[in-house]
Amino acid sequence: LEEEAELRQLRASHERARVVFELASTLSATLSSNAVLETILEVGEAGMQDLDRPGTSHVGIVLLSIREGLHIVAARHVSERDQRIVFSGSRGTLAQALASAEPVLSDNPGADPELSQLSAMRSCREAIVVPLRAGFESFGAVVFGSAQAGAYTEDHIDLLMAICSQAIVALQNAQLYQSLMQEKEHIVSVEEDARKKLARDLHDGPTQDIASIAMRVNTIRMLFDRDPSRVPDELVQVEQMARRTTTKIRHMLFT
Repeated sequence: LEEEAELRQLRASHERARVVFELASTLSATLSSNAVLETILEVGEAGMQDLDRPGTSHVGIVLLSIREGLHIVAARHVSERDQRIVFSGSRGTLAQALASAEPVLSDNPGADPELSQLSAMRSCREAIVVPLRAGFESFGAVVFGSAQAGAYTEDHIDLLMAICSQAIVALQNAQLYQSLMQEKEHIVSVEEDARKKLARDLHDGPTQDIASIAMRVNTIRMLFDRDPSRVPDELVQVEQMARRTTTKIRHMLFT
């Protein structure tokens, strides 16, 4: 019996290691927040089925802190209507997990003041809430529910904690990457607007001035034959126009 128990424990440890390794491999290959969130639930459910008997269905949701509430950003076996629910995270199991930064079990999620808002949770006999936390910053929580009582053993808890620890790093990287991409798009947009403005300013300002200078020079060339006495005044006017145009172009380049 002891050998069988040790063998089961060894197999469970092996499965945990395999699941976490697969999770790390998957997360290292993506910089999409949505992919990370879906992977949390997919790998979490698959890992618990490996540790449990196959075919066990688990309700799963990922909650992220957005503005003044916890929003469902990924879900398994939850109706579309329930996915629009916003949790406050101030009562029941959710509040305990967020405050303690540790996984919290609920043996009656159907009576929980917040989890009971989900119709899928009312048929569950046990639920577990694992906070998504990095340092002192809380990002949200992962919630799994099972129709079996006592479904979440120490092995399951260790597995979910490992999954969430890996996922939160990938989620931070994905969010950072998205922020950088948004900043890049913003910079490109600003540069494009600046180029368009410069083109308009050049067209409406110096380009017109240079065209006027060319016309004035042509007039001066004709005055050499018709009225040479007017040439010096015209040259002064052309010089002033050229200086004003130079000043405009320098101002545009500086801007």
